[in-house]
Amino acid sequence: MPQNNTQDNRDRQAARRAAYLRRRRAHRRAVASMLLCLVLAVVAVVLAVRTLRPVHGATVEAGQSVTPAMFVRSVGADTSFGPNNPAIDTSVPGEYDIQIFHNGKLHDVTLKVRDTTPPAAEGKTVVAPFGELPAAADCVENVQDVSAVTAQWKKEPDMEKVDEPQSAVVRLTDAQGNRADVPVQVTVRYDAVPPVITGAKDIKAFLGDSIAYRDGVTVTDDTDAAPELSIDSSQVNINAEGVYTATYTAADQSGNTTSVSVNVSITEKPSDYVEEEEAYQVAQEYYDQLIDEDMTDFEKAYAIYHWVKDYIYYVDHSEHEYWTVGAKQAFTELAGDCFIYYSAAKCLLNMAGIKNYDVVKSDTSRSSHFWLLVDLGYGWYHFDACPRVGDTPDHTFMLTDEEMQTYSQLHDNSNVFDPTLYPERATQSVQQWVHYESNTVSEPKLAGANG
Repeated sequence: MPQNNTQDNRDRQAARRAAYLRRRRAHRRAVASMLLCLVLAVVAVVLAVRTLRPVHGATVEAGQSVTPAMFVRSVGADTSFGPNNPAIDTSVPGEYDIQIFHNGKLHDVTLKVRDTTPPAAEGKTVVAPFGELPAAADCVENVQDVSAVTAQWKKEPDMEKVDEPQSAVVRLTDAQGNRADVPVQVTVRYDAVPPVITGAKDIKAFLGDSIAYRDGVTVTDDTDAAPELSIDSSQVNINAEGVYTATYTAADQSGNTTSVSVNVSITEKPSDYVEEEEAYQVAQEYYDQLIDEDMTDFEKAYAIYHWVKDYIYYVDHSEHEYWTVGAKQAFTELAGDCFIYYSAAKCLLNMAGIKNYDVVKSDTSRSSHFWLLVDLGYGWYHFDACPRVGDTPDHTFMLTDEEMQTYSQLHDNSNVFDPTLYPERATQSVQQWVHYESNTVSEPKLAGANG
């Protein structure tokens, strides 16, 4: 009997376990069926929503262009921007309510403009003065971002560590807080200011000519009284027509350098070109009447200025290519425009041994103009022998930049020029020694050096 009872118990337990497993499997099937139904219901809702709402909002990066296709779900749909959308500057982050016309219906959507792109820039190689930390913004270039960018030092150079290139880091931050770190190189020097080259300008020459590259070119420096000037003309072929490049490089004793490149145009000499010697021969008669070798350079220059201004008759047009051609016209016809006045003055000044330098009006939108700088030992001054009609004084002998600017403004900006193209001009006026009414001059007595 005990054995039979034990077997019965085992059978009942097995039956109960089998029933439990059947119920569990049935429950799992029921749950799975419910989940499937729920998923199908969600999908049906999503599909219904997509059917009812074929457009949606869009998010773009600041500066990115926006197209209607960004707002629709179906590719190739008939879609365009609504007719009354406001002008949107996508460089400005924000949220913008706009309308999309899609399949014949107008929909309200939201455009979100986000700026998550950090600024971009290039680090510079900088030479800075001892003890003076340069502005971080001055040590980067080609900064690019859709918003305003500020610069600050993340890793500063040691401004007392002299003559050794140092790695430093500038941190850029845009208006949205995006940041970028830009490596730069800083070298500290006791003298960090490079020399200044003035008077270097494009050159015209004929085949086979020699070129005086240094004429009218000066170099100044804030600490070095005699900076070195070198000229690389190795690319210029004086025996072949063409436009070449020559480079002027100035260096001071601290190793600071400046370079300026100019074009050198080599052409064949025209058949009607007038050589300098021919121009001087034509002018000789007038020069002999004007100039007494006992005169000072100041007196000679004024005599030339007065004669050219008063004895050449103004006509409206002349050839402006070569001053020697203009000078020949001046002394044979005694007539011409401003180029002829400039050419005649240049010819006579050259004959008198007075240094002069050509100046060309920089703004030629209304008219061109030519005049000279002269150096009589007091520095470079403006010398314009071309007369002008009007009620204002027409006195243009030995003017400073300030005086010439005043004159130019009174005469419709007649003498505007680019000061960086010419030798440094004197700043002390000599007008008190010029007596225009009596056509006489007194020798200037200037305090200190000019120019």
